Amino acid sequence: MKEILKIMKFLRPYAGAMAVALLLLLFSSGILLVQPKLTQWAIDGGIRTGSVRVVLTASLAVLASAIASSALMYACGILLIRSSQKAGHDMRNRLFARVASFSFSNFDRWRTGELMVRLNSDVNRVLMFFRMGFHMLTQAVFILIGAVILMFLTNARLAVILTCMMAGLLLLFLLFSRVIRPIFLKMREALASLNNTLQESLAGAKLVRAFSRQDVEKQKFGKRNRDFYNLSIKAGIIIGCVMPFLMLIGNLAILLVLGLGGGGVAAGGMTLGQMTAFSNYAMMMVFPIVMLAMVISFMIMASASAERVSEVLQTEPGLKEKEGALHLKEFRGRMEFENVSFHYGDGNNALTGINLIIEPGERIGIIGTTGSGKSTLVNLIPRFYDVTAGVLRLDGHDTRDLSFDTVRGHIVVVLQETVLFSGTIAENIYFGRPDATMEEVQEAARAACAEEFILEKKKQYDEQVGERGMGLSGGQRQRIAIARSLLARPDILILDDVTSALDLQTENRVIQNLYTLPGKRTTIIISQKINSVKRADRILVLDQGQVRNVGTHDELLKSSPIYREIEETQNADAVEQGDE
Repeated sequence: MKEILKIMKFLRPYAGAMAVALLLLLFSSGILLVQPKLTQWAIDGGIRTGSVRVVLTASLAVLASAIASSALMYACGILLIRSSQKAGHDMRNRLFARVASFSFSNFDRWRTGELMVRLNSDVNRVLMFFRMGFHMLTQAVFILIGAVILMFLTNARLAVILTCMMAGLLLLFLLFSRVIRPIFLKMREALASLNNTLQESLAGAKLVRAFSRQDVEKQKFGKRNRDFYNLSIKAGIIIGCVMPFLMLIGNLAILLVLGLGGGGVAAGGMTLGQMTAFSNYAMMMVFPIVMLAMVISFMIMASASAERVSEVLQTEPGLKEKEGALHLKEFRGRMEFENVSFHYGDGNNALTGINLIIEPGERIGIIGTTGSGKSTLVNLIPRFYDVTAGVLRLDGHDTRDLSFDTVRGHIVVVLQETVLFSGTIAENIYFGRPDATMEEVQEAARAACAEEFILEKKKQYDEQVGERGMGLSGGQRQRIAIARSLLARPDILILDDVTSALDLQTENRVIQNLYTLPGKRTTIIISQKINSVKRADRILVLDQGQVRNVGTHDELLKSSPIYREIEETQNADAVEQGDE
């Protein structure tokens, strides 16, 4: 329950509407509690005495009370729905804002499918409790208390017996809630695992087919689905046993009222109207117990979901902007690595003792074998991660002292994984700078050698690229990503192995354009190919997280065994391909 109380803060702005709704609900429930007394009046004061006027008056009163109760219930429902949906709207916005604030280290922990379940399914389950749980809980408690009081006023001896029965039933429900809650938590985890498997399978659909691994993926999904199914069946069986048991207790209670109450009527200790009213109150007492059982189920499910929602809301971004962070009005882009080291989580160092200065406007190439730390090095520059030792400075300031706007507003990184959004080619390029003109978009596309294939499309720049850019080849997606980065006009442009899918001729033209574009831009190109970096002013050779050599292409051929080996291997591969 404490998890739900934490989430209830989203209802605070709508507390007035919720309070009115609950008042309407109480009035409606109060009217329902009066109806058995009206029935008693009709029987004892009308039917028993033969007064048609009393019978008609009581009947009209019952009809009027039913209409009034329904109208109040309708108004209450409208207010509850509006309040809960507004709270849900705010909750999703807050969750998305929290996820949007996450740094790379947070996304290293959270799986996409799991976040989707928490932002959608779990939020909907909490909203269901806001919308129906409060309604049912308030009504059940009010009617239960009212029915007990009126039962005691009608016949105290019978009321004591029924109250003891229902108290025992409530105790059983509390025990039931302790049994079922862990199962619901496991169900939510199983659903998150199922959704994550589905998301990964759909995202990698082409790869799955390329390796003919459909059967393996079916088995994986089938296992996740079976786990969720088994837990759902287990929870369903437990809940399914509760409702028949409830109805049995309710019928036994009515049977008890009829037996004892009928004897009382026959003996003259009760009137027929009193026994009828008492039996109605007994039914009213059973009905809230059934409602409370449903509320407990809602509460258990909502509590499990609220806990998962709260976990996201309470997760702090891996990186935070320092209070009073510096906003640099002028940005030159001088980078200084002073004895920088970095490791992911509790792992070994991915970078160790990096000492390096990059001057504004330099063209830097970074090369090294897989796992040498190339991407890790450049991910520190825009502060996707913080150094774990040493200092990284931009224009003489520790990056941890600078605002995110200063750092990321002047630095653009084109990541290894090319990500495009559903939409047109133009919209994907505009993402780099939404206020750009179409002429600037076209200029960026030409510089990235993308316009040549864009103009071949039927709708050209208005061509839809499909989900994740699946309507384009790998090389075309890379060129659009480069165009997007160029449109942003960054002071520091970092390309992380984004020419891997380009042919040699296109790659040469793209790199030549990057180096000859107007403006003093620092360009850092990461690659495993000599051809991509050999024209740089300086080339860094990384190995096992350390800068082994620095120099020009010609200098490194003489001084760096690692660089020379890479160059010889790639030349040999090129010769073999030419022979073929």
